[in-house]
Amino acid sequence: MAATAAWLILELSDFLDNIQYKDIENALITTFGREIDYFIPIYYEEIGSYTSTSTLMDGYVFVKDSPEIQKSIGNIRDHRLFSKVLCDKGQYATISSRVIAGLRQKLKNTLKKKYKSGSRVKVLDGVFKGLVGEVIGVEDDGRRIMVRIKRVSREIIAPIPATLLELVMEIG
Repeated sequence: MAATAAWLILELSDFLDNIQYKDIENALITTFGREIDYFIPIYYEEIGSYTSTSTLMDGYVFVKDSPEIQKSIGNIRDHRLFSKVLCDKGQYATISSRVIAGLRQKLKNTLKKKYKSGSRVKVLDGVFKGLVGEVIGVEDDGRRIMVRIKRVSREIIAPIPATLLELVMEIG
């Protein structure tokens, strides 16, 4: 059986609110260098004027362990985003690549939403924030939803990331 790579678990600071994906990514690169292999359990994608995000787990990021990473661990104290590297009995706590692969798959699955044509949805962010529209199609395996938004002066059909929509419950 082949050995699986170990991943270190970094805890994010509790003192910072609303830490964004790009902030975490920049802090990792600043701390460990551009060549690191990392996993931030937040999906982030810019789609046109929208930023689609989905959070699987708050408070932690994962860095693939290596001699170069071990040399740079002391640098996390220089960055306000990181609290510490998790330890167990005096050793750095690690998880396997298989666990990371499982987390990546779970995160990918959170992006897909099942909306039926005709469903009413509310846009949670972006240029159409707060508007309600009707689902007219599903694209990209449920990641992008085509929504028809009717306004007084016009009708808009827009592809909107599924992570930025919520189903509107009909009353009555």
